[in-house]
Amino acid sequence: MRKNDKIRITLLSRGTTYRAILNEKEIVEALNKIDGYEVRRVVYDKKISFVKQLEITHNTDVFVSMHGAGLTHLLFLPDWAAVFEVYNCEDPNCYADLTRLRGLKYITWERKDKLVQQDQGHHPEGGSHAKFTNYSFDVDEFLRLIEIGAEHVRNRKDFQNFIDASRKYMETVHEEL
Repeated sequence: MRKNDKIRITLLSRGTTYRAILNEKEIVEALNKIDGYEVRRVVYDKKISFVKQLEITHNTDVFVSMHGAGLTHLLFLPDWAAVFEVYNCEDPNCYADLTRLRGLKYITWERKDKLVQQDQGHHPEGGSHAKFTNYSFDVDEFLRLIEIGAEHVRNRKDFQNFIDASRKYMETVHEEL
């Protein structure tokens, strides 16, 4: 059950050398200023059990991550959720297809002029590649894309039904106390 109808946004932060969001702190601060959002930044690593990772993911409305294996957590999102693959690193179909097969809304970065690639990337054997560097993103554009996901969630009937059921449950519990 939920205590409010805020859109729950989970930003999966990469604890790796590549595909980090360089201005992640600034983005999270901007998201936290929006009244209708509840933002959580997580790193899914060995410090968080897999069961806890699933719990966090299942309690997410908009799941946000750079391209990478962590996006497979989208399989455990609620049916109304949206997936924001911040940047697909020139691999446009991988998580877009998985998201579509799961029946969720997919969003990815649309404007290359609104991102800054740290360098050309350093694949250990194959030369430069978009998957082997880090990125900074225009905060306003980031917020715009998040809002597309949030609006999708708000408009889903199953989300609205869940919120209504949560309210009724909370009212019942409150009356019993």
